[in-house]
Amino acid sequence: MSNLFNSIFNNATATVDPVRLMLALLVSLVLGMALSWTYKYRTLYTREFIVSLTLLPCMMTLVIFLVNGSLGTSIAVAGTFSLIRFRSATSGSRELIAIFLAMIIGLAAGSGYLLLAVLFTAFLLAIWLLLETKQSKTDHQRRRHLTIQVENQERIADKISRLLDRNCTEVDLISVNTSQNGEKLTLDYEVDLRPEVDDFAMTTLLIEEIHHCDVSLTKKAKKRKNL
Repeated sequence: MSNLFNSIFNNATATVDPVRLMLALLVSLVLGMALSWTYKYRTLYTREFIVSLTLLPCMMTLVIFLVNGSLGTSIAVAGTFSLIRFRSATSGSRELIAIFLAMIIGLAAGSGYLLLAVLFTAFLLAIWLLLETKQSKTDHQRRRHLTIQVENQERIADKISRLLDRNCTEVDLISVNTSQNGEKLTLDYEVDLRPEVDDFAMTTLLIEEIHHCDVSLTKKAKKRKNL
């Protein structure tokens, strides 16, 4: 068991057997491919991000190997971890987790802890797949993002609130926006639907009860700039 935490690089310098370095690069590349395959499971993705996610552990391995045993290690690690902030500014938490795991793989492989890298990567990816599969089979999430665009009428907000209170267990008004010189209102809500109410029933009810309105109802949370 103690061999799990032993590095294949016995020296603190970069002068090691080239075969061991190639082995570390190969392991990180294979783990990067496994991470990319897991990320693609039930996910909308771009080819560029998948290629980057596959190669990132291998590049991290080489960077950490080259600066091993010097002051440059801390600078290199700090610089690579700044990638997380760069991606999270416009991307979701799933991409953040994938990039973070890719860099951890590169750090472990670049330090020579190949067996540890393989084991913790397999463990985390298995949990990832299990949670994705379980969520798709037992998705009972009732939380919705609701957008209603309606003419600015007297007490229209009260009418909408009464309808939502009858069909939702929780209603949160997020924002109110006006357009066309105040003639149109756009109301954003976060709601929890009652178990007996589905999306189609909720949409149909709003359209029938509120004249001249446009309704958008989605499970996807409104995109935010930060996590």
